Amino acid sequence: MIPETILSAIRAAHRILCLSHVEPDGDAYGSILGLKWLLEGVGKQVSTGIDGSRDDIYAFLPGFKTVRPPQNIYGRFDLVIIADTSSADRMGKFRTHPSVQHTPWMVVDHHPTSLMYGSAGLNWVVPSFLSTCNMILHLAKALELDLNAKARQCLMAGMITDTQCFQVYGTDRAFLEDIMEVMGPDSFSPYDIVSRTINSLSYDTLRLWAEVLPTMQLEDGVIWLTIREEQLNVEAGERPSTRGLIQKLMEVREARAAVIFMERTQADGTRGVVCSLRCRPDYDVSHLALSYDGGGHQMAAGCFIASPLWEVVPRVVDELKFVVSE
Repeated sequence: MIPETILSAIRAAHRILCLSHVEPDGDAYGSILGLKWLLEGVGKQVSTGIDGSRDDIYAFLPGFKTVRPPQNIYGRFDLVIIADTSSADRMGKFRTHPSVQHTPWMVVDHHPTSLMYGSAGLNWVVPSFLSTCNMILHLAKALELDLNAKARQCLMAGMITDTQCFQVYGTDRAFLEDIMEVMGPDSFSPYDIVSRTINSLSYDTLRLWAEVLPTMQLEDGVIWLTIREEQLNVEAGERPSTRGLIQKLMEVREARAAVIFMERTQADGTRGVVCSLRCRPDYDVSHLALSYDGGGHQMAAGCFIASPLWEVVPRVVDELKFVVSE
């Protein structure tokens, strides 16, 4: 059930800013672009924004070029909708942007670690949804918005990528019914999306895999590997591409949990380690990520720890061993 406060706020707003998290994935792009096409269909003025460089693998989505960085967003808005973003810090520079400072914030999210940071009555967080794009679909139906072709294309991309094309635990009949609603001759097929995203690797990404796989270790059901910053060949604050690598680690039969430790320098100069965490359905890595001010889902979460690699690896591995031994 969608709270009436959510529906009323959207109906009343005319100029709307739709935002999602830094280092965006398919659900981030799909949800804000899906909202754009749905709300513009009823005459609202909609801007979309994400802090940081865009991930061009999603350039096939209609409206991709309209997603702007903070410095290219101007003016006042009646409402800010923050989609697929569990905490305000994940908004990046938009968190303190002049255009959002005195505007109501609406949070639409499916992360169980959401901090419910929206304005009073404007937090709609439902972890049972497998993607935020599923939530946007149900929002559209509740508001009786036209599910136009561009909106369906964007929403389908988010649903497919966030479930690794139906591979995540929890994929059920209700989810597949949502997929059927966004399919059609003027939308994407699962193959269109998977071949451009999940099953798409650059040559440089595959070379990185070859470099870092020799660091892989497996102990007591936990598998991990390390990536040093000099191996990434990206500038500080840029998002390195390790797409698909953590999923490969979880395909190891003996593994109950997996983690990639990646040395990074953040845009503000802070050095530390990005930890990408995964686990089998019987376990939960979200609480471990949350203990380091990260977040995510039961089986897929992440965090940044401002400590050197040599210190982070043994500490987090030991904590993961405890998680999978329970």
